[in-house]
Amino acid sequence: MSRFIKLTNMIFNTNDIHKIIIEPNKYYIYIISKEVNGFHWNIGIAGSGHIRSCTSYIEVCKIKHYTDYKIVSNWISKN
Repeated sequence: MSRFIKLTNMIFNTNDIHKIIIEPNKYYIYIISKEVNGFHWNIGIAGSGHIRSCTSYIEVCKIKHYTDYKIVSNWISKN
């Protein structure tokens, strides 16, 4: 089983998939992106930073993106 899905114009890690909404002839794949920022001062071990995530989605339509729709359908049926 591959950890990545390759569509016609992108490759993404399946570990980043939060959820998939399945509608007739359409998939909405919700992706979570993670960001970790931080810095530390050279005096001791003090520092500051933040962790953030945001969710975006990819729409895969059977009519507009038939090849991608077929790839996602096969991936869902295997899992």
